Amino acid sequence: MVWAKKLGWLAAAFVLLANSIFAASGDELWSFETGDQIFGSPTLDRNGNVYFGSRDNFVYALTGEGELRWSFEAGDWVDSSPTLSFDEKTLYFGSWDNKMYAVSAESGALQWSFEAKNLIVASPSLDVQGNLFFGASDGFFYSLTAQGELRWFYFVGEEMDSSPAIDGSGNVYVGAFDGQLYSFSNTGELRWSYATGLDVEEGDRRIKSPPTIGENEAVYVGGGDGRLYALTLDGQLLWQFQAPEKVDTGIAVREDGSLVFGSRDGFVYALDENGVYLWESYVGDIFYSTPAVDREGGIYVGSYVGNGVSGISALSESGELVWESLVLGYIDSSPLLSGEGRLYYGSYDGAFRAIEADVQPAISVWNRFGAGRANQSLFIDFLLSQDFEAWLAEEGLESYKANPYSDLDGDGFTLFEEYYFGGKPSLPEASLLAFQWTGADLQLQFVRLDQAVSPYVFHLEISSDLKVWMPVEAVTEVMLEESFAGESRYDKVQLVLPQGASGSVFYRLRVF
Repeated sequence: MVWAKKLGWLAAAFVLLANSIFAASGDELWSFETGDQIFGSPTLDRNGNVYFGSRDNFVYALTGEGELRWSFEAGDWVDSSPTLSFDEKTLYFGSWDNKMYAVSAESGALQWSFEAKNLIVASPSLDVQGNLFFGASDGFFYSLTAQGELRWFYFVGEEMDSSPAIDGSGNVYVGAFDGQLYSFSNTGELRWSYATGLDVEEGDRRIKSPPTIGENEAVYVGGGDGRLYALTLDGQLLWQFQAPEKVDTGIAVREDGSLVFGSRDGFVYALDENGVYLWESYVGDIFYSTPAVDREGGIYVGSYVGNGVSGISALSESGELVWESLVLGYIDSSPLLSGEGRLYYGSYDGAFRAIEADVQPAISVWNRFGAGRANQSLFIDFLLSQDFEAWLAEEGLESYKANPYSDLDGDGFTLFEEYYFGGKPSLPEASLLAFQWTGADLQLQFVRLDQAVSPYVFHLEISSDLKVWMPVEAVTEVMLEESFAGESRYDKVQLVLPQGASGSVFYRLRVF
């Protein structure tokens, strides 16, 4: 299934929580103490529960009110930011004990672990099938199934702390300590690599920045050479922007497509999607904290102010300081904005905090570290129409509108596929399509959205090897039943496929 270009979707309803009624923006609502420093970034589920790791070796799950739900002990530090599965039943994270873990998001019970040859700092990313992708300090890049089985690995030969990004076709992008940005196919073939920092000392070439994929389908990454690079998905340089110091943060994309990132010179920079400089704002030393952006274009980032003090700075759309929340110790954690108007982050004093922000997270393809609240680092290039949201509401699934890839009944069809082809998300179905021979004709029958309702169109494609797909020309569509089963949203149609293909062939429908 291929998704159409995102045009936007409705913002989540604002919910006013009791203990924040009298809180002003920037006020601390609560804090939770762990036993050591917090380096990584939080993850949030659709019910408002938050997950994060600590250097006390534990991963914690808290309610939105800061109450402990469960904790899981790994064998060493957990700097990796947890990632939620699409059904939000499983939490994935790496540890300094060399393992990638999968635990129950509900209870923290161990589901499986996979051991690499060295520590794992990077956060795992997910493709649309739920497969995991991550690098480790052993110089290997790994892909696992959702069940923890090794799919493939690739030896880069250098430490990989950069958390990967995945595009809509399943291709993967990740940086390494050799200064190269690598792109792999979903099945592990090296597509290309791009060398950064060729004009600086070898030790300054490393890439720690997690790549971002923008709405124009360019991949952005910062380098140890102080540059922000913009490349096509095929690895061609579009432009580069030079900052005075290393760029180790990720790049956040605002709703207008502009880019925001931090540099070790202490400045937050804003560029348009073509790399044109917009503004810069000094907040203090920024090491690894990727900015988060809100609906109005505001920016939130952690930085070291000085004298053992760090802060979360809230900047306006044009870079002016709006408020600041100060704590002792460093902040490398990337802040997360919730739909309830809260900001979450961890710090080196061992505390995890919730701050009143009174804003909504930006509706963009990459509004923070990990692309969104679940840290999946997946470019979701889809159009959520108002009718799709209405269908979710009818099915009692409003909370899934940001997760169209979820497969709630385990039948292999995502929510969007169930919506488009008239399936039932709570009823497992063997198939949503039916092939049949009628004489010499091969026919494909299925239910689809009425074209008057749907902004989507489908294309039929053919392949002989499941690798190269070509459009099928001269397909005849026959209307079998309008308002199928009395439902005005759907029609039942039949495609008559042209003859002439020899040998074994495969067909697929792509929805745009």
